[in-house]
Amino acid sequence: MRRRHAAIPVSLCMAAVLSLGFPVRALAGSPEFSRSAEEWARLRDDVLEYEEIEDLIHEYNTTVLNNEQQYRKDSGKTAEDLVEDLLNQADDHWEAASQSEDDMSAILSEINARNAERSAENNVDDSKSKYIEYALAEKRIVIQAQTAMNTYYKLQYQLTSLRKNRDMLEAALTSAQGRRTVGMATQAEVLTAQQNLQSADAQILSLENQIETTRQNMIVMMGWGQGAFPEIRPMPATDLQRLDAMDVAADTQKALEADYTLKLHQQNLENSTNDENRRIYSQSITDDRQQIAMAVSDSYQKVMQAKNSLDEAVLNLDVATKTWNTASTKNRLGTISRLEYLQAEAAVVSAQMDREMKNLELFQAMETYDWVVKGVRS
Repeated sequence: MRRRHAAIPVSLCMAAVLSLGFPVRALAGSPEFSRSAEEWARLRDDVLEYEEIEDLIHEYNTTVLNNEQQYRKDSGKTAEDLVEDLLNQADDHWEAASQSEDDMSAILSEINARNAERSAENNVDDSKSKYIEYALAEKRIVIQAQTAMNTYYKLQYQLTSLRKNRDMLEAALTSAQGRRTVGMATQAEVLTAQQNLQSADAQILSLENQIETTRQNMIVMMGWGQGAFPEIRPMPATDLQRLDAMDVAADTQKALEADYTLKLHQQNLENSTNDENRRIYSQSITDDRQQIAMAVSDSYQKVMQAKNSLDEAVLNLDVATKTWNTASTKNRLGTISRLEYLQAEAAVVSAQMDREMKNLELFQAMETYDWVVKGVRS
């Protein structure tokens, strides 16, 4: 069963798009002819793949669709047009205040009128700046959805580790109870083992709830209802060759040319009609350039840190695997207890899951770096 609404035909202000050098496409709800039948089938099926996220947000995210409707309403408007709209709003509020028979309503209308007049006086928006603003908002929602999917799988790995650890704690409780029967353990040791198991159960339940909340939030962002259960495909493999392509100096220049916030402030400066606003946005542009360079450098450092953490996790897994192999041999020979074997097994599963989580952290760090280069800073 299809779970999304049909695509909504839209038309953008071509002049605004072309003048900014952005791709000529709708912000959301593209017309049917804009994609092939195969593309629409892929987006409308009950399967979520990481590579689809950007298109799904573009077509089905509520905020993106609402922004598109607002953009269509204001498309082609100059800064002067938007000022006139604000002044008209102020007039409406002043009229409402004069006609109100309730003092509180009159006061609220006067406040709204003054706010509208203040906004008109300081307006720096036009259809171009609104396009940039909405485009940036869409990209940030994409990042949010991508991060949610990454988090969803990291939580799954944590859950696997917790469940295996619970098996070990359950065996520890059984062992403590048996030793207590023959006088080799105290009641306090049994109670401690019980509390450890109860704590593990509580952590598992909490994590399961967190996973489900993450899943629901994620799918709703991309057009499914909360009660839907689309298949969520695994995350893409982490391609370490992406590291070789990273060049902080060259990528900083790319980021300076692509940065949405910088473009928005440049457009705001162009639309400024008073010295104070020109001063504010000139300083914002200077700050943007510095922050972009820092963002590229910082995100690159985080990529390297994530790579080092992954390397460490791989080494830890190697050690845990060797210990578990030894424990497995001893278990077959009957020279270790079941508890000792389960402890080694829990340790290797924990190390495996830690490696998978560190792998996803590196993937996320590389995605963040790429987004900064493409013009979207956090």
